[in-house]
Amino acid sequence: MMQFNIKFLTRHRKARIAPDPAFPKGRDIDPGTRPACRADLPYPAECVGTWVVKCGYCGCTVAITAAGRPDDPKSLMIPCKRKLS
Repeated sequence: MMQFNIKFLTRHRKARIAPDPAFPKGRDIDPGTRPACRADLPYPAECVGTWVVKCGYCGCTVAITAAGRPDDPKSLMIPCKRKLS
């Protein structure tokens, strides 16, 4: 079984705002909740849209936006629902 199912829900448009120059190689998103697993995202996104990431281990599903820019998220720490309950 694959640990993560990752889908991109596209908005079929390009970003209108310039990327954040503080993140020229993408962002690692970590909300700080533990335990957690790291999901690597296809980087950069093809255009403006939302990554939907579901963990095959615990069932936690999260979504994060992207814009097809250098400051897009490239990884995401996902809280483990199985170990939090």
